[in-house]
Amino acid sequence: MCRVTFSVIDSALIGTPREVESIHTIEVIMTDWLINKWCIPGDLDYEITDEMIKVALQILEDYLMEQLQNGPLPVAKLKPLFMNTKNSPATCPYKLANILYPGKKSFTVEIEEQPVQLDTLPIHPNIQVLIDRMDDTLRRDDYPGVLHSSASIFETLAKDVIGIPSIQGQTLKSFFERYRKDSALPSEILDYILNIYESRSTTPLAGHGSTRTPSISRKAAISLSEMTKAFVRIEYKLREKKA
Repeated sequence: MCRVTFSVIDSALIGTPREVESIHTIEVIMTDWLINKWCIPGDLDYEITDEMIKVALQILEDYLMEQLQNGPLPVAKLKPLFMNTKNSPATCPYKLANILYPGKKSFTVEIEEQPVQLDTLPIHPNIQVLIDRMDDTLRRDDYPGVLHSSASIFETLAKDVIGIPSIQGQTLKSFFERYRKDSALPSEILDYILNIYESRSTTPLAGHGSTRTPSISRKAAISLSEMTKAFVRIEYKLREKKA
């Protein structure tokens, strides 16, 4: 048996005031039969060896990666991870020489975000496509792409709210005062939306090709992505109340 205490933290929070770890404890139990079947080096007294610890920690990493991809870990003590000959591969799935434990101290889990569905609000399908695109650019660390998608979302939102054919081929800035009149959003949010739309044209790679390095940071891109989704939701929610 190997008892392990470890911590989990969202990488997006590192360096921020919310960089708070969650602490967990779990036991990894491997039966003697499994250890023998996997030919893990040991002695006749079945004392824990370095090789057993290496395998146990690698098993735990694989297990935690799968659990974290399915959602946050429970706050309470985790159930023991019990490994025997019935629930394990017939042979050891690892090359012991390539396991970096116990020297390895951390690992990263890539979690794929699910497409954002804004409740049951009747948003325009093109906006959902653009939201999915914005999420994809954020996953790829394409921060100017997040800005580009956000501006496109706001333009599509405004055209849907106004709902007249004559503006479909126009830029958001050219009919923004009409959107300001028809929108249910507060003026401060509308000012922010216009500012985002205008910044797309001046930020390298967000609206035009450029040889300059984009200055938008990961923190700014995450904030923009979340606020864009929130403003879309608020616009449709307020209009739903009016109907």
